[in-house]
Amino acid sequence: MKINKHGSIYRRSGRDFREFFFFVFIILSIYLKFYCLEFTVSSTAARYTFSVFSSLGIILMIFAPIILLWRRIRAFCAILADFALTALMMTDLLHMRYYSDLFTFANIGLSSQVTEIAESVISLVKISDILYFIDFPLLIIYIIAARKLSVKSFFKKVNFCRMFVSLLIFVFGASLLALRIISYQAKVPGVLSSMWDRPAVCNNIGALTYHAVDAWNVANTAYMKKHVPESEIKEVSEWMAERNLNVKRSEAYRGAAKGKNLIIIQVESLQEFVVGLKYNGEEITPNLNKFVKESSYFSRAYNQTALGNSSDAEFLVNTGLYPARSGVAYTRFAANKYHALPEILAQNGYTTLALHGDRPGFWNRQHIYPSIGFGRFVSKNDFVVDENIGMGLSDKSFFRQSLEILSKEHNPFYAFLITLTSHYPFNFQGTLAQTPFDAGKFSGTLMGNYLISMRYFDTQFGMFIKGLKARGLLDSSVIIVYGDHTAIPVWDRANLEKLIGRSLSDSTQWREMQKVPLVLRIPGKHKKVKDKITPVGLVDVPTTAANLFGVEFPFGFGSDIFAGDRREPVIFRNGSYILGNTFVEPSLLKATDIAKGMSMDYASYSAATSEVKKRLKTSDKILEHDLIGKIIK
Repeated sequence: MKINKHGSIYRRSGRDFREFFFFVFIILSIYLKFYCLEFTVSSTAARYTFSVFSSLGIILMIFAPIILLWRRIRAFCAILADFALTALMMTDLLHMRYYSDLFTFANIGLSSQVTEIAESVISLVKISDILYFIDFPLLIIYIIAARKLSVKSFFKKVNFCRMFVSLLIFVFGASLLALRIISYQAKVPGVLSSMWDRPAVCNNIGALTYHAVDAWNVANTAYMKKHVPESEIKEVSEWMAERNLNVKRSEAYRGAAKGKNLIIIQVESLQEFVVGLKYNGEEITPNLNKFVKESSYFSRAYNQTALGNSSDAEFLVNTGLYPARSGVAYTRFAANKYHALPEILAQNGYTTLALHGDRPGFWNRQHIYPSIGFGRFVSKNDFVVDENIGMGLSDKSFFRQSLEILSKEHNPFYAFLITLTSHYPFNFQGTLAQTPFDAGKFSGTLMGNYLISMRYFDTQFGMFIKGLKARGLLDSSVIIVYGDHTAIPVWDRANLEKLIGRSLSDSTQWREMQKVPLVLRIPGKHKKVKDKITPVGLVDVPTTAANLFGVEFPFGFGSDIFAGDRREPVIFRNGSYILGNTFVEPSLLKATDIAKGMSMDYASYSAATSEVKKRLKTSDKILEHDLIGKIIK
């Protein structure tokens, strides 16, 4: 071994190993990053070992062609690939912390919205996250130091041998990838196309492999939307017609609100457990509690949102379709043809408008609202922004200005209001300063700030209801109030357990906490329903509203919540569902009695599981192939 004046120890038989060490280091560093990510998704070691090998396979496939590049750009391209993969990994990590889910390429169109939720995103970043970037300065230092050495390149000019080695590395990586995909697909047929549970997929095939499959699914969806067999259109059309014919509706409530206005209020982050809750002897939501007493209340209404969170809740309530299986319906399918509640009411003489104190582009609302039938969108651009709290116009100003707008609308109207101030992380100073509520031992915590945010909303809601009454709109309108999605993330489960005084340690208990209040105030002499037994979902709202107003709603997957003896499953995007008092998780082959916490015979729910799969699949076909426009053309 020759040693020059610089003390090189890289050369053996005239060969320089600098680049070899460089590439080994960068591949291992990326591997370790995704190893850590997959451990964050799930620490279950039994499946975890196999998943990381498939991720290694993708890394090798990415770097195999890089070693064929010109010597002067190889290192740059390698570091660029490292940076891109690290950025993807960090995106996954933040998604997991916020949504308990992984990023999907279908969400790329939402990147412009990051600035809107910057505070929420920043709150998720940990100091320890800087370790994921420690390889970059090390690599740069290594390159600078190695440049001082005058030695031969390890990767010589492109020849047959070098190309063969590169191909061999690529094939080896592809084999690791294919082996894991094929084995998992055989074990759980259809799971990679449906992506029912992205973290579960990640656990079994690796984070990078998940993204490869996700990218394929997104590209395939774009292609399939343009190529729909007539037989498939006919199948979906016949299935929806049969379902619409057989879905149960309450005859007692049929047309009960005909000619009345409809006001639907979607409340940001409102969960059911705060309704009626007292803390330190004080009600969290006294005005909402009073409203519940004057209304029909379904205490077993469940959050059915997916990656779209608030937008998914809006989508469920207005279209009666399930959220997209990948990405967000509001952004992926804004140009689709819908036959949604706003459009149907507009066809029956209603003025339709949506009101929200955020910018019109957030969640792509300015494009989706016309598609689902809203004739007017009153956004932050249209309100007087006299008080900005958090992400946009304060609820106080929003309710006050919305009241003035509604009082000037021609009757009948459908007004869809979306609140904003009680958004995660619930620590907006304007909210805290205006709300005289003692959070006690939870002061300064996420839970304490959430309780204060709910009290803030409740105060503004109470003023809005008083305003409606003063203007004669309260008794001339059906008012529906619901929470959009989960507020308290799983990582703060301990504080939630302290607040409610019980354990939430298993998946069934946690699912049961994901309930949102669903309140319907119907003017007139109709009996006020207080239902603590019947499980319902947000997807049921448009079918219920349509029956109340005496109009047909032919493309919804929900049912009328006032229909007696309801045996409809409440379906979640990951394929799990609640039927009666049983929580069924097909991905785990598990059925659990919610009240008793006892395991049930999963096999006895096979027919229900098949029906759930069929409904989700049909809803996906409608969205991905834009079938409503093709059916009713």
